[in-house]
This record gives sequence, structure tokens and C-alpha cells, in this order.
Amino acid sequence: MFDTVIVEGLKLKASKEVTSYLKANNAEFPKEFQTKDLECSLSTYRINSKGEFLYDNRRPTGRKIPYESPFKGWENNKSFLERLYWKIKNKKYNNTLDSRYTEEFKTVTVKTKITNTFAMLSYDEIGGRNLSLDYEVKVVEGKVKSIKLLRWELESVKDAAERKKSDLEFKAKIDESFRKNKEFKSKWYYPILKETVNPLIFFTRISVQAFSHLLIKWSYRISGV
Repeated sequence: MFDTVIVEGLKLKASKEVTSYLKANNAEFPKEFQTKDLECSLSTYRINSKGEFLYDNRRPTGRKIPYESPFKGWENNKSFLERLYWKIKNKKYNNTLDSRYTEEFKTVTVKTKITNTFAMLSYDEIGGRNLSLDYEVKVVEGKVKSIKLLRWELESVKDAAERKKSDLEFKAKIDESFRKNKEFKSKWYYPILKETVNPLIFFTRISVQAFSHLLIKWSYRISGV
């Protein structure tokens, strides 16, 4: 995983080739960078115009909001027997997921006291070509002391054309896969397979897992672990 560093109102140094290319394509200088030298927790940090190193912190508001399951769409694709199984298994956890509530959070930007030297990288497609910028940032007690350009790379026109061709071919394969899947689900016999074959596979897997856990449990008893 990585963390995001957003540079706000602070001008970063770059080569003349980079600034000329950005100007020619009427593009802004990249502001969002990634780093693996901090917490690696998908957190967001900010460097403001004063050179302060800030952190986006999620804090509870004290309010409760309705809980929405991220798997609601998956539920609709399951067979009746699978839905019934999970409804019985999770009965003690829900009166239906939609009626449950969860804590609400808001994002607050706070100052940090971090002392660290880390690398941050941006990778953006500008004018049809990928541009990468790699900087070294030195922070002492939450204050940015220096930002040094380590390297930059602008994709060649030839490489950009080959990449786009490859991307189009990959997208065509994915689209074809989705088309075949949609076509299969439109067949008259699909609902029958969904309500027969899917439960068979599902409960076979559940049974094998349960049997495997039982074997492991008894092996521990026999070995005295």
C-alpha cells in the first residue's frame, strides 16, 4: 500500500523540458504524489504554501448514519439457497443490514510533528504521454526543509503509441468477456443453472472447508499441540 501527498500552493522545481511540455499542452504541474516511505496506510498528507506538512485525519462526528452494505449487489446474484444460508447464519448480526447504523466520520486536516526524509512520485498522462516525477522531501518537526528533484521521465511518442495500442487490445478483450457473460445470463436456462449448479458448488465448498477444519482440529488433539 502507499500514502498520498498533495502539494498545495508550493512550486516544485522541474527541468526545462518538463515545464515546456506542460506549457505546450496547457497542463498544470502535477500536485498529487504517492509514497511508500511513510505509514503505507492509504493516508493522505498535504504540503501547503507555507511548507507545513499536514495530515488528513478522520474523526467521528458523534452522529450515526444508516449502514449500506458494499456487497448488496452481490446478494442479488446469489441463488435462493445461498441467500437463505447467509440469512440464517448472520441472523444474530442483523435485523436486515439496511436497518443497522454506523458511526459517521469527517475529514479534518491537522498539523504534524513528523521528522522524516521520503521519496514521492507522480505518474500522470499528459498530452497522451506519461510523465513521471520523483522528489525527495525532507521534513523536520512537521516543516518541509527541502524538496529535491531526483529524476524525471517523459514517455516517448513511440512508446506512448504502443502503450495505447496495447490498452485498446486489452479493453477489447475485457469488453468481449463482459459481452459473453451478459449473453450467457440472458439465456433461458441460466436461472435454472443459477438455482441448481451454483448452490451445489457453494455447499460442496462449505462442506469441504468444514471437513478440513475438523481434520486439523483432530490432528492437533492427536499430536498434543
